[in-house]
Amino acid sequence: MVQAYDAGASYITIFNFPELDGSGYGVMQDEHFAALERFWNDIVEPNSESARDFGSPDVVLVLPRNFGWGMRNPEDKIWGIWEPDEKSAGIWDISRRLLSEYDLRLDIVYDDPVYPLAGRYKKVYCWNETIG
Repeated sequence: MVQAYDAGASYITIFNFPELDGSGYGVMQDEHFAALERFWNDIVEPNSESARDFGSPDVVLVLPRNFGWGMRNPEDKIWGIWEPDEKSAGIWDISRRLLSEYDLRLDIVYDDPVYPLAGRYKKVYCWNETIG
C-alpha cells in the first residue's frame, strides 16, 4: 500500500470475501485492520511525521499509441503473445534511464490525442528519443 501511495495512487483496493463462518468481516482479521490503521496514521495522515507528499509527476515518457509491450523485463511479450519487437529494447533502455533519474516523478503514458500532454509536464520524452 505504501508503494502504491508513494507512486500517487488515490485508492487501494482490498479483496475481502464477504462471509466466512465465525467472521462478520470476511477474510479481514484484526491484524489487517491494525495494518490499515497504521497505514492511515503513519503515512496518509497529514500531521504525522512520516507523511509523504510527492506531488504530481513533472516528467513523462510517451510510448507509441496502443503499444502493448509489458515492460516487466527486456524479453517481455507484446500483448502477452508476441516476442519483443524492434521498439522494445529502446523503450526498455529509455524507461530504465528515466526511472533511475526521476523515480516517482515520472509518468509513462501512451501517445493518445484524446489526452493531450501540453502544459501538464515540465519535460516530455518520446519513446524513440535519444537521451544523454
